[in-house]
Amino acid sequence: MAQLAEFIGNHIFLVTLFLAALFLFLISAYKQASNGLQTVTVEQMTRLVNQQNAKLIDVRPAEAFAQGHIVNAVNIPMADIEAGKIKTDGLKKRPVVIYCQMGRTSLKACQAMKNAGIETTFSLQGGVNAWLNDKMPLSK
Repeated sequence: MAQLAEFIGNHIFLVTLFLAALFLFLISAYKQASNGLQTVTVEQMTRLVNQQNAKLIDVRPAEAFAQGHIVNAVNIPMADIEAGKIKTDGLKKRPVVIYCQMGRTSLKACQAMKNAGIETTFSLQGGVNAWLNDKMPLSK
């Protein structure tokens, strides 16, 4: 314990940076948990699609969707979701997995979909980048 106190005294700047990073991480985790938003990995998403017939929604712009998307995904750009141009017919009782390029925009889309009345929404952690990192194919 004495060594810890000595380390903290000798490296106050590093300890301060560590505590600040930890604080920011905890705030981010708390916000996500309090919003009730759920994230899934590529493997979990694949299970949802295969076992529960989850619907995939790509919120990237149409140009990015045309360059490559996950098989059977539907493109609803984030701009349309923000403008309220989403059709929730047939999605209210079905799990919906929303993804974007990196996983940030899809969290906002999940919140908007929940507000529109869709009960079960998930965001793909890491988005298309995670999908590609797991060496999964894209459809054109």
